[in-house]
Amino acid sequence: MKPIKKIKVLTAAGAILFASLFSGCSLFNAYAGIPSLPDNATSYEMYEVDSVDMMLIDVGGRTYAPYGTLKGRFKDDYVRDCLGYVDDDKNTRVYSLSEDPYDDYIVMINTNGVMEQPQFWRAFDTYDEDIFTPEYINSLEYEEWGQSGSYSEMREFRIDVNFEAEDVMELAMDFTINGDTDGSAGVRNADWSEMKDDVYELSIPEMHLHDKYDFDEPFDVEIHFTVTSMNGSQFVIDSVYTGTVKLGGNDTLTLTGNAQDGYQIR
Repeated sequence: MKPIKKIKVLTAAGAILFASLFSGCSLFNAYAGIPSLPDNATSYEMYEVDSVDMMLIDVGGRTYAPYGTLKGRFKDDYVRDCLGYVDDDKNTRVYSLSEDPYDDYIVMINTNGVMEQPQFWRAFDTYDEDIFTPEYINSLEYEEWGQSGSYSEMREFRIDVNFEAEDVMELAMDFTINGDTDGSAGVRNADWSEMKDDVYELSIPEMHLHDKYDFDEPFDVEIHFTVTSMNGSQFVIDSVYTGTVKLGGNDTLTLTGNAQDGYQIR
């Protein structure tokens, strides 16, 4: 790995004293809905390493470096857990991200900050890789990250299901990948109303292949389907979907039948 120079973390200092006079301003409550600091919270030390000449921090067994800032307005559900705080400052807290299943990013938030933006740090071991990145992270395009890329649409193998069935509340699938990795998914209407006369999507997202298989290589799937009728009864469909597929690919199936006669998928 080629050396990387130190990345300086920029913070906004202007106007903080002026803004602090307005204690009723909503800016002071910008982070009121995110998880608070846990009991016995961990302090994470920010440090430099001469060999790479950049600021680093170790969290959860991985090393992170500054990467970007917030795109748009912050939402509480962007963060998942409060992991601890930075150095001796319990107001500068470290969070995991709810839309980052691989924990390739952390975010540092000054919960007392008025003008400061959240700072997103990226796992140093993803250098020169293209990785899934939540769309609200704005890369600051530090030249030190070189050709390290990102994408915000998680890759998946998608199944479009034409609904020609009756009395269906939910369609679920259980699948295996290469005869080994298990997973499940399901689809229903948000209001639990009857699913009919429409196309519904099921998918196997890339996260089920992460650290196990090459994202660019085909993989074998075996999929079993279950229908839940409007009265809550479950029906296991006899047909089993098998095939060799790829992320980015898709197939189309049709669901027919009803709760009285059973269901079929083809």
